[in-house]
Amino acid sequence: MTHRLGTDGFPHPINKVAIHIGLVSLLLFFLAGTASGNNVDPSTNLDLTELSLEELMSVEVTSVSKKKQKLSESAAAIFVITQEDIRRSGVTSIPEALRMVPGLQVARNSKNQWDITARGFNERFTNKLLVLIDGRTVYNPLFAGVTWETQDTILEDIERIEVIRGPGGSLWGVNAVNGVINIITKKAQDTQGLLVSGVAGTEEGIVSIRQGGSHGSNLHYRLFTKYFNRDDSFNAMGAHDDTRLFRSGFRTDWEPASQDRVMVQGELYTGDGGQQSTVATTSTFPFGFTTGNEDLRMSGGHVLTRWEHTWDSESDMALQFFYDRYERSENTIKATIDTFDVDFQHRFGFFSNQELLWGVEYRYWMDDLQNTAGASAFPDSRSFTLLSGFLQDEITLIPDFLTVTLGTKLSHNDFTGFEYQPSGRFLWKPIEGHSVWGAVSRAVRVPSRLEDNSRLTFAPNANTPVPTRFLGNQEFKSEELLAFEVGYRLNTFERFTIDITGFYNQYDNVRGTRVITLLPPTGTLENNLTVDTIGVEIASDVQLQDWWRLRGAYTYINMDVDGPVNSSLNTTGGNTPHHQGSVRSLISLPYQVEFDSWIRVVDRLSAPNIASYVELDLRLGWKPWPNLDLSVVGQNLLDNHHPEGSPSLFLATQPTEVQRSVYGKVTWRY
Repeated sequence: MTHRLGTDGFPHPINKVAIHIGLVSLLLFFLAGTASGNNVDPSTNLDLTELSLEELMSVEVTSVSKKKQKLSESAAAIFVITQEDIRRSGVTSIPEALRMVPGLQVARNSKNQWDITARGFNERFTNKLLVLIDGRTVYNPLFAGVTWETQDTILEDIERIEVIRGPGGSLWGVNAVNGVINIITKKAQDTQGLLVSGVAGTEEGIVSIRQGGSHGSNLHYRLFTKYFNRDDSFNAMGAHDDTRLFRSGFRTDWEPASQDRVMVQGELYTGDGGQQSTVATTSTFPFGFTTGNEDLRMSGGHVLTRWEHTWDSESDMALQFFYDRYERSENTIKATIDTFDVDFQHRFGFFSNQELLWGVEYRYWMDDLQNTAGASAFPDSRSFTLLSGFLQDEITLIPDFLTVTLGTKLSHNDFTGFEYQPSGRFLWKPIEGHSVWGAVSRAVRVPSRLEDNSRLTFAPNANTPVPTRFLGNQEFKSEELLAFEVGYRLNTFERFTIDITGFYNQYDNVRGTRVITLLPPTGTLENNLTVDTIGVEIASDVQLQDWWRLRGAYTYINMDVDGPVNSSLNTTGGNTPHHQGSVRSLISLPYQVEFDSWIRVVDRLSAPNIASYVELDLRLGWKPWPNLDLSVVGQNLLDNHHPEGSPSLFLATQPTEVQRSVYGKVTWRY
């Protein structure tokens, strides 16, 4: 027998009223833009902090096609978070900044745990979202996800964050199923001189120092260090999630010739984070558990180098190498992962109306695990390889009117063998300032190390009321997605832009569970769920006055889960809100004073039974001198505390609630 589970409506009357008020406000915002007609010819070297709305749509992005192209001419659902967005939002971490993006679901579980996904399936280790920092993947092959607590840098050094919602497997490879987040930092020549930034508040303290310099006119560098200390969150029984992390690193950019660019960067980080966890003490029946406070240790580092060579405007190449080390130690799992990756790509013109892009990648990683009663992998040390290649052909059928892009990624991995991920896209520009795009794509998510051959011991929880042992499945298949997308952009007006995307996704072989024995209670992972999702994502900017800009986002998603009765049937999709939206107001006042506000509306989560909420952030900033930036920020001001996400069943950690906070920030440049 199969059962079908869909997302719920709004069962709580008070929250229902709040949500409806928020959603009506968002609708009025999207309809409020007035059109006026000045066209601008933007330069590619414009300061992102001074862009008009139309110029912002012409910012060059690289994540959609692995080449520079205007945001308005990208045949994908892409959103760009600029450095000015980060500064004026008042956020203090990368996950907080991602709340701006329509189609992303962001929830904070504790001071060191985040749930972040695109288009559904949100959980602690979201396994269908690929995240890169300067082209280096930070997807963890052990958990099949991203450990957001260790992904950080000096926020002032981020140039932009490009977020693609929807599959990117034809270019970026396996695991780029629901989206790609590409965090791009500034070139060293753009970070010259000294920067000192400090944050002090009720919930956290941060110190960042960066020094940039040069040797001659073609070699630039920067050195940086950052430390943060976050206080405990709220929990009725007491929280233990205070977190500290220190990192230090460098970046150099060298241009030995006008056609060559060489970048080298690296960093080291170390820290610890508190958590209350329920840990297995025995792996045999009857299972034993203990609950208590612990401090997980996290450390690691990387070195990345990239050489780019340009022959002409239609031909270039890039060769990249990185080494990454990841270390994690807590009561349930202790792991070290070393990753080596080499990536090459080449772009060139083909005939008069085609542009070909091709590339190859080789990745090798090895892990060393210390087995515990709660989590064991077999063998406890193992190495893996991933070999892939891609080809993309961009065909201009009618210049400045219709473009078609065809491509595919072919790869081989040690878990499921050969995989293919084709896609087809079109971009149609019927009238200047209007563009319509569509895409059909296939993407896959390959199994993780712990899904393949492991033994996990789970304490009783809301979904499995008895202690249970779960075994990995060496026959576990790749999860598959067939995605259909269509989008429309309007950017012909100086004071109003809108970007609308609709999608329908069909997932097959989605991870579920299957009972093996009732005594002792034992289950295994199984590809026994199918999921259909449908949704709409809207982003819009309105320049009400020269000194007042509004930026809004709205997301609707419905997930339909089908499969046999098991714990995954009830939880898959349960962490994804049906509706969510936000409006940011940016007001520039006389005497270099800024007043910014950000209201967010998030629907309830059905599986962990977390109520919907509305939150407000406020920021008051002042630049008394060009090199000095002062601000006071209040976050989550509408209540003392509220929950946002559910705990990880795998690590069985205690969830905490996000608290109201106030902090002051000083940034000085010299």
